[in-house]
Amino acid sequence: MSTKFIFASLSVGLIATTATSADLGSVDAPRPLPPQGAVADIIHDWSGGYVGVVGGGAVGEVETQTGSGTLFSETPLRGGLVGVTAGYNVQSGNMVYGVEADVSWAKVQGDKACAGFPSQTCRYELGWQGTARARVGVAMDRTLFYVTGGLAVAEGNGGVDPIVGAIEGEDQQTYFGYVAGVGAEYAMTDALSFKAEYLYTDYAKRTSPLGTVSPLDSYESDPSSHLIRVGVNYRF
Repeated sequence: MSTKFIFASLSVGLIATTATSADLGSVDAPRPLPPQGAVADIIHDWSGGYVGVVGGGAVGEVETQTGSGTLFSETPLRGGLVGVTAGYNVQSGNMVYGVEADVSWAKVQGDKACAGFPSQTCRYELGWQGTARARVGVAMDRTLFYVTGGLAVAEGNGGVDPIVGAIEGEDQQTYFGYVAGVGAEYAMTDALSFKAEYLYTDYAKRTSPLGTVSPLDSYESDPSSHLIRVGVNYRF
């Protein structure tokens, strides 16, 4: 076998091996992963504290009656509110757990002819109100859907017009009850988010003593309301 033949054979084999390796490399070579920072920027993190403002409208009803039941009314209520809120979230996977509290100035009022005494008007107004709630939500990147519930407190003021023989003519009470609702929040930036929510509040009945509205009878009131609110939160 000549030296030229051996050299030619080795050359052909080397070229074939190199070409095969190049082909395999182009098929099986792993593609580089994107930078870690680019992946992290895709997922919004809802964890941390926030403060914000809220506002909206409310409709409701208050059941009022004297202790003897001779004067009573189911008065519809409507009005608006504006307030401030603060909260804190902890995120685990796509689940978000948080607490939130708010206090609002409100004017949710109504009046109606008193049943049993149509010549008199039963009136009522819910003033300031606040809630302290837990929130549990599901995050879909920058959108958060949540349910919420907890304690509610409000100031209410009721009475009858015209006053006939009453000592004070009106009843003012601080009411305690529960609140429950649902909402959605969208992170416009890493720091600012917009939310919209529905809340139902139901307060425990309060009874005023004799002489508050009537000189001869006690006065009971039992308010509830439906709130539609929107707000903006700032996260820090």
